[in-house]
This record gives sequence, structure tokens and C-alpha cells, in this order.
Amino acid sequence: MATTAAAAAAPLDEAKARNVLRQVEFYFSDSNLPRDGFLRKTVEESEDGLVSLALICSFSRMRSHLGLEGEVKPETVPEETVLAVADVLRRSSSLRVSEDGKKVGRAKELLKPDEVIEQVDSRTIAASPLPYNVKLEDVASFFAQYGKVNSVRLPRHVSDKRHFCGTALVEFSEEDEAKGVFEKTLDFAGVDLEIRPKKEFDAEREVKKEAYEKAQSNKNGGESYPKGLILAFKLKKIPADSGAEQNGGDKVDGTEGAEKEGSSNTTEKSSIGHEQKAPEDKGNAEEQTDGSEEAKGVAAGETAQSVDKDDKSPSDNDEDTVSREDIKEEFAKFGTVRYVDFSKGDDSGFIRFEDSTAAEKARAFAAIADEGGLIMKAHIVTLEPVSGLLECNSRRSG
Repeated sequence: MATTAAAAAAPLDEAKARNVLRQVEFYFSDSNLPRDGFLRKTVEESEDGLVSLALICSFSRMRSHLGLEGEVKPETVPEETVLAVADVLRRSSSLRVSEDGKKVGRAKELLKPDEVIEQVDSRTIAASPLPYNVKLEDVASFFAQYGKVNSVRLPRHVSDKRHFCGTALVEFSEEDEAKGVFEKTLDFAGVDLEIRPKKEFDAEREVKKEAYEKAQSNKNGGESYPKGLILAFKLKKIPADSGAEQNGGDKVDGTEGAEKEGSSNTTEKSSIGHEQKAPEDKGNAEEQTDGSEEAKGVAAGETAQSVDKDDKSPSDNDEDTVSREDIKEEFAKFGTVRYVDFSKGDDSGFIRFEDSTAAEKARAFAAIADEGGLIMKAHIVTLEPVSGLLECNSRRSG
């Protein structure tokens, strides 16, 4: 419970103070604030441009930095904690703290958000492919070799926002630093990286979103894909520490976005900032602030966490072994499944639908996914059409 303002506020230890300072500076930075709908609105509605520091302390990453456990709301943040944080934030040249230490904001007013976003995008690159379980801190450290990194975003999968899409958005402090990376041949974890301007990534993502929405609304979603009743599929194991979950299919929730931790969550690791973990309480301010649209982020210089925080190892649980029944149930959302040719433990098989439209929908859904397939029990399921004699010979009752 909150204590009186007169209570002596124990100072934060240096490591904790450093993380708190970086985190709050990030929340109000050009990298995050223009895109953070909740926090920006809160600032704009404030007469003096300051917001409740208790509110800021209730955000997920701040709770973690401060060691606040359980259900934390602005009104339940201990007052001595707020005052201790205020003392730390007064060190910043980019932040302004109220005299009583209970409110915080930018030292300089935010310019036109659209112009700021344009500037930020001009110094941001899109790098891929990256491991599904990549850590924000590792991406930040890697690109820090080529310039000062303001932020790193790990956008979520278009069709399943619980998972990282494989492309990181890295914002440098200067546009020239970003341009310099385009001229380099980079290797991350043994894989050559493709470096593109963020605008190209955004344009491609919009196309995928539109295709996904069409597929979801059953409006000619699979029209451009080969027709046929039977699809061949292959299973590819996702690294155990990636925390992958079964594909959500029609349960995909488009509201989950950038992790709350960094942008007020929309941003990522290098920056202080996704695309945020899924909000726990949609009515909670933190969720909206910390959970921007599709990225997951943390502050630059902070200890990053892997995209999925589940410590369970899929390989340790038989529930993560895909069975014929799992395949049939998962693909039933696209249409009636007549047969599934697959045995538990296999890494490939065949699915036969009642009609070709269902097969087309399944192919369309998988093709627009960034991984190129559906996520099912810690596996990526990729699909290919089958025709001719193969179609006749690949039928086992499901």
C-alpha cells in the first residue's frame, strides 16, 4: 500500500536506476511516443504535458525493473517507490519531473508526430531472417557495431501476433549510419542477412495484412493458389526455447502488439522500448501503452528477453508432439477434412479435403504467413499442392 510522502524513499541501486532511467527516457522518446497512442493521448490531455509517474511505474517493464509483483495499478504503487524513481529521472536532460516528484514528461515538446515518425523511419532498417527465439539485446548488440542504436523492434507475425515474424526493425541515431549498413554484407548466427529500408518492409506487410484479412473473410483468399483436393505438408521443429505455441488460426487476436515493455511498449530492445506482449487487461492503461501494435521492445542498453517468455521446453512435453488428430482438427477450420496420411513422429504427410476450395484457403493462409506456414505445437507446418498419381496414392484414413 502507498505510504505517506514524508516517508524516507530508499534510493534505487545503480543497476536498477540505470534501467529505470533508460526505460522512461524511451517511453517519451521520438522513437516511441509518436507511435504510442495511449501515452501520447495522455500527454496531450495533460495541461502541463506531464503524466502520473505512478502510472508509468505500473507499466510491465517498469514493474519488472522495480521488483513490483502481483497486480499493480497506478494507485497501488508505493509512494516511496514513485519518489525514488523521480529522483533518478531528474538526472535526465530529456525528461522533466514535477516539483513534488509525482509527474513526468518530455523536457522538449513533441513536434508534429507524423514528421517525427518520418524522420525515425528514414534511419531505420529491416533485417532478416532472424531466429524465432532471437533476443532483443543480441540484435541491439550486433548492430551497435555499425552505429548508435536507438531502438530495435521485433514485429509480430501477421496471422498470429503471439510470434515474432523473423524481421527486426533497427533504428539508428543517424540516417547515415543506417545507409552505411545497406552497403555491408552481414552475417547473424551463421546466416546472411537481407537489409532493406523500413518503408519496403511496411509496404510488404500491408500487402500481407490485406491478404490475411481477405482469407479470413472468405473473399477469394486462395484464388491465386493451385487447386486440388490434397495438400502435402512438412513439419519443422521450432527451437525449444522460442516458446512457440500452437497456431491460433481463427482465434488470432489482432489486438496484441508490440510488447508493453518497451514502448510504452510498442518499441523494442535497442531503444528502450513491441510491436509488446499481449495485454493482460484491455482496460488497463499499461496494456495499451506497453502494447503497441505489433512489435516487442525494450530499452537500449537493457537486458532483453526472448520473444516468448515461456520457459517450458516443447521437446520435454509429449503434448507438443503433433498427431494425426491434431492435423485434422487444425485444418478443419478451412473445410471438411476427409483423410490425413500421417503418423505421430513423422515429419511429413498428406491432407485430403472434401473440396478444393478448402485446400486453397489452407494454402493461402499458410503462404501469407511470414514463416511460410502455420504454427502448430512448436512446429512450422508448410503446405504444397499434390496432383496426379501422387494424389491417388497418398490417402490414409484419418
